Amino acid sequence: MATQPDPEKERAQLEQFKAKLDLEGDNPLDDFFHYLVESEDQALALIYYVDHPHEPPPKVPSEGNIEFGFILYWIHYPPAKVQGWLNDHPFLDGVFKTLQDLAPPTHITTAQYDALVAKIETTAVSWDDGTLIGTGKYEQLDEGWILAAINYAANIVIGGIVSPFPCAPISAVPMTRKDGDGAKDPVIGIIGDWGTGYYSEPDGGNCPAKRVLEDVTGQPIDYLMHLGDVYYAGTDWRPLPGEEYLNFKTLWPDQGTGRNFTLNSNHEMYGAASGYFDVALEKGGPFAHQNGLSFFALEYHDWLLLGLDSGYFSDQENGRKFYMDGAIGTATHREQIDQIRSVCSGHQGPVMVMTHHNPCNSFTANTNILFKQVGQAIGAVGPAVWYWGHVHNGIVYEQLKIGDSIPYVPTKGRCCGHGAIPFGNGWGFERNSNIAYYAHTHDDEFPADSPRVKNGYALVTLHRDGGFSESLYEVGNSTPVFQKSWTAGDLGF
Repeated sequence: MATQPDPEKERAQLEQFKAKLDLEGDNPLDDFFHYLVESEDQALALIYYVDHPHEPPPKVPSEGNIEFGFILYWIHYPPAKVQGWLNDHPFLDGVFKTLQDLAPPTHITTAQYDALVAKIETTAVSWDDGTLIGTGKYEQLDEGWILAAINYAANIVIGGIVSPFPCAPISAVPMTRKDGDGAKDPVIGIIGDWGTGYYSEPDGGNCPAKRVLEDVTGQPIDYLMHLGDVYYAGTDWRPLPGEEYLNFKTLWPDQGTGRNFTLNSNHEMYGAASGYFDVALEKGGPFAHQNGLSFFALEYHDWLLLGLDSGYFSDQENGRKFYMDGAIGTATHREQIDQIRSVCSGHQGPVMVMTHHNPCNSFTANTNILFKQVGQAIGAVGPAVWYWGHVHNGIVYEQLKIGDSIPYVPTKGRCCGHGAIPFGNGWGFERNSNIAYYAHTHDDEFPADSPRVKNGYALVTLHRDGGFSESLYEVGNSTPVFQKSWTAGDLGF
């Protein structure tokens, strides 16, 4: 169940936070602020695009992300509803006041911000990757996103508040069908970035999380996988009462012992990972069979399926970037990597990997550090198939790439991060010959001029002969929008 705030503990944490910042030396928030500045550059490009919709936005060579593009503005011009949440939580309120004192100035003016809100509050705008620039719940200008930044800042300064990474030896658990029919292969349901909770859309309609869940649980599935993300910060309590509990765990449709799995993510890391480890994985819950671990292994005849934690070591490997880039370990934190290597030792068949983070660039499909780490851990160039979330879209890549010198790797890449967050039609995917499918069907529950497109999920069947079948669905459709079967030979086995 959701844990409760402890005022005394909060006050002690706030004193610890202030003491850490008062120490002589580099400000531990410097890299955090640099990332916010870089992200605001993306927001300024967005503002230009909305003002000049027939011109492409200026190219911004930065390491920031549009997801955090308005955090600096909200720090200096605090949203009333967020301040209301913080009033009852002295720790996070104190962290926020410190950010107001120390953060660099915002370059977004109130006139620019108000004009942007006025333009899009009736009709949202879609950004290049499908990010929805709107004022609705979980859209880009939802001021609640600042809670992720406040929690993240607390984690940076007081590293000890982040839940320790639990590690123990794992072995591959055999997969079976619910009905016990050994002549048929089990079906896996996959949803990503689903932890929004249930809320009403502006017209009173059902939110995507509820619509997707109704669809996927209506399918004949034997296992249900969540690729991670509970919003805003996957908290056990801070400051909203139990996001992990209320927005995810209580709504999850229990498929039976050993048939529910959930992965760690950047948003659950913002809440110090305590919501994920202490609430989602607690004993007696639907995910108790993960034994408190954020990674797992399943097997089915020639297949090995790995669910990996790409969030916990993200910043330790990639720098202070809001846990936005995935990693499964570092040179000095090899616990998960060593367990994966052990499970894969001697395995000769295909491997399917599931992570929260993407192993490649969404547009070029060029692979990244996460892909390299996983390949080294499993002892191959890459797995046969990889499903991920993180990017709020649904995309099927024909192939992944390792730069221009080695343009092809045999990994089938699938982004399945469109389980609940509102998103729109991204730019340029339709011109990419390496993309076999991307989610872009207009959602008819919204006006014709709305950029909202349908959320979705995937079904996968691992065949005992080493092949697999996959189907991607969009909410409200009983037939798949993408469907294909692969033989073992197709996968190189």
